[in-house]
Amino acid sequence: MTEVISMHGGMKIYRGAPAAARHYVEADRARADDYYLAEGGGIAMHFAAGLDKLDQRVRVERWADMDGETYERWVAGYEVDTGLAKGRLRKDEKGVRFVEVTVNGPKTWSLAAALHPEIAEAYDAAQMAAAEEIIGWLATHTTTRVGPRDRQVQVPVEEVEAAVVRHFTSRAGDPHRHLHLQVNSRVIAAGAWRGLHTVGVRDSLEAVNGIGHGAVMTNQRFREALARHGFTLDAETGEVVELAAYSGAFSARAKQIEANIDTYEAEWRADHPGEEPGPALRQAWDRRAWADARPEKVVPTSGDDLRHRWIEELNELGYVAPARGAPLGTLRAGAVDRDGVVELALVRLGSRRSAWNAADARGEVERIIASGGGVVDGAVRRELAEDLTARVIAASRPLLPRSDVPEHVRSFTSVDVLAVEHEIVDRLATRAEAKTITVIEGAAGAGKTARLAATRERAIAAGRRMVVVTPTLKAAQVAEGSIGSASYSAAWLLHQHGFRWDEDGRWSRVDSVPDVSARLRRGDLLVVDEAGMVGQDTARALLRLADETQALVMLVGDRHQLPAVGRGGVLDLAIRYAPDRVQQLDGVRRFKDPHYAELSVRMRTGTAPGEVFDALLARGDIVIHGSDVERTRRLAAEASVGKLVIADTREQVGQINTFAHRIRKATREVDEQVLTSAGERIGVGDTIATRRNDRDADVANRELWTVVSCDRGALTVRGEAGTRVLPPDYVRRDVELAYATTAYGAQGATVTESHVLVGEHSGAASAYVGMTRGRERNVAHLVAESLEDARKQWCDVFARDRADLGPAHAREAAAEAIERYGPKARKQRPIPSRPPEFDHRRPAPSSSGSGIGF
Repeated sequence: MTEVISMHGGMKIYRGAPAAARHYVEADRARADDYYLAEGGGIAMHFAAGLDKLDQRVRVERWADMDGETYERWVAGYEVDTGLAKGRLRKDEKGVRFVEVTVNGPKTWSLAAALHPEIAEAYDAAQMAAAEEIIGWLATHTTTRVGPRDRQVQVPVEEVEAAVVRHFTSRAGDPHRHLHLQVNSRVIAAGAWRGLHTVGVRDSLEAVNGIGHGAVMTNQRFREALARHGFTLDAETGEVVELAAYSGAFSARAKQIEANIDTYEAEWRADHPGEEPGPALRQAWDRRAWADARPEKVVPTSGDDLRHRWIEELNELGYVAPARGAPLGTLRAGAVDRDGVVELALVRLGSRRSAWNAADARGEVERIIASGGGVVDGAVRRELAEDLTARVIAASRPLLPRSDVPEHVRSFTSVDVLAVEHEIVDRLATRAEAKTITVIEGAAGAGKTARLAATRERAIAAGRRMVVVTPTLKAAQVAEGSIGSASYSAAWLLHQHGFRWDEDGRWSRVDSVPDVSARLRRGDLLVVDEAGMVGQDTARALLRLADETQALVMLVGDRHQLPAVGRGGVLDLAIRYAPDRVQQLDGVRRFKDPHYAELSVRMRTGTAPGEVFDALLARGDIVIHGSDVERTRRLAAEASVGKLVIADTREQVGQINTFAHRIRKATREVDEQVLTSAGERIGVGDTIATRRNDRDADVANRELWTVVSCDRGALTVRGEAGTRVLPPDYVRRDVELAYATTAYGAQGATVTESHVLVGEHSGAASAYVGMTRGRERNVAHLVAESLEDARKQWCDVFARDRADLGPAHAREAAAEAIERYGPKARKQRPIPSRPPEFDHRRPAPSSSGSGIGF
């Protein structure tokens, strides 16, 4: 079986059979793409890139295109022209074959390309220019490891090879022009074939994404083609403003077709265990899926037929061509406020993480340049981005006082990030000495809520007010209902007291008169529930407020559950700097089975994960599936009857939600009356979530509702808080199906039974949270080739710690990364001349033209 391991943000590490890689890239688009691809000579474009030793310029060369057989040889690690192995190769299917990123853009770009061939040609050229630039950047910013296993160092790569596969559609036949850019794992470094350091590539994803976005957004030919046809781009999202209203309908159709295909595959696999569907069968599923989704339409049989169908659908949706747009502005490098860009980049970087690397800085700089809205020559943009990136790094503060830190290790932070953590530590230590802070930590189900209810009674008896704040409004609503005390989101309380923050992450304070309910008095108790999920900026503001009002502080949470989104570690700091004020809750009371309670404690600490897996398997709490589609279908069935289903990513949640809705629609439990901008069809009977706090509508982000009626796009919904009416605009933008949720949406919930998707995106905290929601049963669902494979996956999950616990923790993580992967080679040895075996390895350039040089 092929194994494709998806990494963060769209990067994939491909492990598996070379032949399966060919199917992998072919399966990512509709078969109508075959008609487009018939014009070319191969399945993949072939590139090589490296630093020219003479003029120190990056050279990107396009070699002869690869057909299917040649591509498979390339994936396997062999030279395509001679068949010689690129050094010592791993023969097993676990060996890394390539690292892949996708070069694409908003759906509206592809819709514009479908409408006008001129835009299509310009967009394709802009994507190719972006792909070549990414290849060139990776050629000079990736490394490999050399030396004895216990004394390895990282040295720069001299040459990389890449394959680029162009697709014009999505798997569902939707307009979706995109490129699969695959960097081969075999690279030349120190004069020999070696293995690419894939961790370094993964840690460079922000730069790859930023370069791809910036290169297309500022491309003069593409932007001018759009403008000639009256199209403008939103500076922040990049969406074509004039087409944004129509993308939801195309997404809805695509979701339906993809769900059809997945249904056919799941049914087939159930009848053919251990077998893999072939290309002919998949092509038949594609045709059938389209026919089932659009029974009144003829299945398109060519690229032109498909394009005309898209235009026909746009016209049916009421599309009217816009008037010619205004002239485009030009970005002039000399007019850029470089100090201002550096300040903004540091603010944005610091708002999302405690530490960064040069690739993170490059990605942020590229996004800032693109948001300016102007067009610029590609070489000018690159030079500007490189200069600004260097300035951002120069303005950052190194976490490690050493010169051998590899470029990919996140070892930089800012003065402001350090200052926030220092202030938190000072305030915690001062309160610990004064005994005005209490920290309560306990496992999931240990009785933290009951403890807070008892604390409220004691506070009332002492004549003190207890105010509870939580990371989200939904959590505050839950806390108020279960504790009985006034509960608010931390953001609301701080806003009442004049704290302000913008979308970039800058904090400030203004004069304000807080609402009576938000006022704190001397001796009041400010409880921060789920404190482990509170970010450092918010925690600093809360501690400042408590110090100003002389309120007592209580932090409640669990370091082993989900961390803050961004810079966190507040509960860790409190336990470290106020150790005498910590109370640990012993025991677990939530679960009906005492044996499972014991297992949950071992999951919390990550103790003996293999033994825990064996115990759960014996209990029937581990389910192993043969494929993703089979797992998705099973989880959707559980979700459709009201059981809690938890997945790692929003994409996985969306797939389960689509399946669950289809199941309920087939049984006439729901209908379809409204279409959201994300392409979801929602109707009476559906379970939905509101995704934005709205005080006018009186709803909270992640709050769950059941649709009871629909009137001209407005939904009447009913939930634990009562009945609400959601206006049409809110429904279109901020409502989604909610049969499944992520771990962040589930933390704090207690249900009868929980089902958890466990896979390559799962971390120890998310798996622990998911497996502790159900009182009576918690079931983990894995996709694996064997029991041994499933056990290994489980152990890997509980070895992952993805929490950002502040700059002090980031310093330790950076040092550990260097210890694990090796430092940067301190002194580069003279690069040896290439051995004779490399003399023959430059295939003839592609007839389509040579590459570009930077």
